[in-house]
Amino acid sequence: PAFIDENFFTIRGPGEAIPLHAGGHDISKRMSFRYHNGRFQCAQINVLMAFTDIGPGDGATMVIPGSHKSNMIHPAFLKRTGNEWETGGSVDGVPGAIEVHMKAGDAIIFVDATCHGSAKRANPGERRISVYRYGCSWNRTRWGYHASPELLARANPFARKLIHPQEYVRPRSEERRVGKECRS
Repeated sequence: PAFIDENFFTIRGPGEAIPLHAGGHDISKRMSFRYHNGRFQCAQINVLMAFTDIGPGDGATMVIPGSHKSNMIHPAFLKRTGNEWETGGSVDGVPGAIEVHMKAGDAIIFVDATCHGSAKRANPGERRISVYRYGCSWNRTRWGYHASPELLARANPFARKLIHPQEYVRPRSEERRVGKECRS
C-alpha cells in the first residue's frame, strides 16, 4: 500500500527558485526507480497541485524527462558552486530541462527520482502549490515524523493506512535502548 511520506504548501515570490535535485544517479532507496522482470518499481511519487496559474516567468516546476532512468549524473550537478539551496539556484538554462506550466487546480505527477527543481520567479506576485509525496509503506518519513495517536484515532481505516501503514514501530533510538535492556 501507499504511504503519505510528506505534504506541504509552498509560496514562491519574485527572485526565488528551487535548485536542481534528485535524478536516477542518486541511489537513495526513498527515490529509487527501476524496471525489473517486466515490472516498474518506484519508491516515491510527487503530486504537485497549483493554487495559482503558473506560466512563463512564474517560477514553474522544471523537470528533465527520462532522467529517472539514468544512472549517470547530469552534468549540471558537476557545475554546482556552494550550497545552491541557500544561494537560490534554479534550473534555468539546464540542458534538457523543461518548464511545466499549470492552471490553478491542475496537478502534475512525476517520479521523485526525476531531476527536478524550478525556474526563478521573475513576475510579481506569488506561485502557490502544494506537494504530496507518496511512498512505499515500508518507508519512514525523511524528517522522522509520526502521526499522533489522536490523529490516527480520528482517521478512517483507509486514511489511517495512508498516514501510518505499519503498526507502531518504535523510533530507532528507542529500539536500541529497549534492545539493550532485553539483552541484559
